[in-house]
Amino acid sequence: MSGTLNKEIKFHRLMNQRRVAYSLLQRLQTLLEPGSNFIRELNLLFKSQGKFGSRDRRLYRELIYTYLRYQTWLDPIRFDETAFLDAIIILANPTPEASTLYPTLSSPTANLQAPKDRHRLIGKSDNDLIELIPSWFQSHLSETLDSESAKTLFSRPPLWLRIQRGDPKAIIEQLRQASPNQANPPTAIWGVPDALLCPPGLPLSNVPAYQNGEIEIQDISSQLLLQLVHPQPEGSWLDACAGAGGKTLQLAKMIGSNGCVTAYDPRSKALDELERRSRRARLKNISLLRSKPDRGSYDGVLVDAPCSGSGTWRRHPFLMRQTREKDIFQHSEAQSSILHFYSERVAPGGILVYCTCSLSSYENKNVVKKFLETHSSFEPAPLAKNFDLEEIGNGITISPAHLDGDGLYIATFRRS
Repeated sequence: MSGTLNKEIKFHRLMNQRRVAYSLLQRLQTLLEPGSNFIRELNLLFKSQGKFGSRDRRLYRELIYTYLRYQTWLDPIRFDETAFLDAIIILANPTPEASTLYPTLSSPTANLQAPKDRHRLIGKSDNDLIELIPSWFQSHLSETLDSESAKTLFSRPPLWLRIQRGDPKAIIEQLRQASPNQANPPTAIWGVPDALLCPPGLPLSNVPAYQNGEIEIQDISSQLLLQLVHPQPEGSWLDACAGAGGKTLQLAKMIGSNGCVTAYDPRSKALDELERRSRRARLKNISLLRSKPDRGSYDGVLVDAPCSGSGTWRRHPFLMRQTREKDIFQHSEAQSSILHFYSERVAPGGILVYCTCSLSSYENKNVVKKFLETHSSFEPAPLAKNFDLEEIGNGITISPAHLDGDGLYIATFRRS
């Protein structure tokens, strides 16, 4: 009798989680105003519930992000609570939290397929995935999005790490001990120095190698960026849009003790985080600028320009729903201005690197074309021929499907 009662109590709790999820999803639209900080607003929404633990937040965040990925398909059934939530639970990545809701499905699905194929369970084909992308954005792509790229774009990305220092074998063993039951354990990637592929949701904060600064979170495409600069960076470099410093730390390691990296970002909190991370990584060749560098000359300048972030839509699907086409054009104008400003900090014979985490040609190839037309002292510099990436015109676009990471664009120039 007690077993039956326990099952009833558990099922009642699961149904209550569905009701809470539906309530949160109905309140979501106000969080998606263009320009708003969605992550901050979502955390405030969770906090307003007053009773969410970490497991609750992981569950509801997964369901909300699933809705944002598949919103075009889900909105027509939004007011049919049962059908709406069933579809979201089926489409959600099978995290430990989301999979607990499978018993609540009105028509239990016998074969919940791999994450990239789950759309087929609601009657959608691979070719239908293109419907999920804003219609205006399709003309921004340099090449047509094939079905495999679309499947990757709408799947949850893995956790990518980079070894900053330490013994790779010992670090991998620590990571595997932190996730002993994973079907795909942490592993090194052949041909990409220092890169580690880990399952999403790995409890990284408890891993000593992370606490000690031996490993850093950094997407695989971001890691490839500096590996594509040819020749390998050396001497004095400026990271002009450093953010919290993932690329700064990688650049400092590549340059070594014979060079130095100066980092600037207009956001003081980002520089505070970079300062903390550089101390943790025990790097002595990084200096921070707290004001915009309007003087100086560097062997290399990295401009990771602020952009629409369309290359990170799989990681941050709210950006896909917040971004408008006019935002792309505004970013493009700002990127041209930023690139012009920092080109003046490049020494004669030095390298200027331009990159974005965008898939829009207006933020990528068009910015590069305009720069070359208006800066005769710069010429395209060929990128390294690595990782099966082909340079078409000026620059390389790394698609999410290439190595299961974010989308990214990179072009380099040399000052005469």
